[in-house]
Amino acid sequence: MARFYFDFLSPYSHLASQRLAAHPELADAEPIPVVLGTILSHYDAQGPGEVPARRRAGLRDVLLLAAHHGLPFRGPPKHPFNSVPALRLVGALAPKTRLAFVQAAFRAAWVEGRDLSDFAVLRDCLSEVGVSDVDPEEAATDRARRAELKAQTRAFIDAGGVGVPTFEVQGVMFFGQDRMDLACRYARGELTFDPEVLERLLGRPQPERIR
Repeated sequence: MARFYFDFLSPYSHLASQRLAAHPELADAEPIPVVLGTILSHYDAQGPGEVPARRRAGLRDVLLLAAHHGLPFRGPPKHPFNSVPALRLVGALAPKTRLAFVQAAFRAAWVEGRDLSDFAVLRDCLSEVGVSDVDPEEAATDRARRAELKAQTRAFIDAGGVGVPTFEVQGVMFFGQDRMDLACRYARGELTFDPEVLERLLGRPQPERIR
C-alpha cells in the first residue's frame, strides 16, 4: 500500500488529497500526518509563507492548480494555523476512517475556509465521516498521540522525506502533488531507475560550501 505524508497546513497536500480518486494506485494510500514545521527546522529551511515573494508566488500557483484540476479553493481564515491538534486526531481514528477524515478536514480548511485549530470544526469533520466516539480535544492532549506524531515525523525525516505532500511507493518517495502520475507509473512497473547510477551521481565531488 502507498503512504501519503501530509500536513493540513500545506495547500499542496490539500490538492493531493482531493485528487486521490483519480489515481487508483494512490486512492487508498495510508495517510500519515507529519509536522511540516519540524521538517523545515531539521533542514534549516524557511517555509514558503515566511518569504513574501514566495508566499505570493505560491498562492498564485495553488490557485492556478486548483482551477486546472477543477477544484474549489478558498483557503483557511488564517495561515499558518496550528495544525497539530488535527494531525494528532488522525492517529486516534480507526485506520479505515482516517483517509476520509483527512480529506474532510482538508476540505473544511481549504474549500470552506474554516479553522482546523477550532475543536468544533474538527468535531464537524468527524461527524461528516460518521465518527461520534472520538473527542478531538482529548486526542490533541493525549500523550500517546503526541508521541506518535513526533515519531512519525522523525521516521519520515530519517527516511529522506523533505516536505509534503509526499507519496511513498515501494520504498521510493515522490515529493509534490505534481508527482502523483509519476508515483502511479512507478507502482505499475512502467518506470524504474538504476540504483547504481543514482549512487554514482551522488558520489560525484561537491564544492565544500554545498557539503
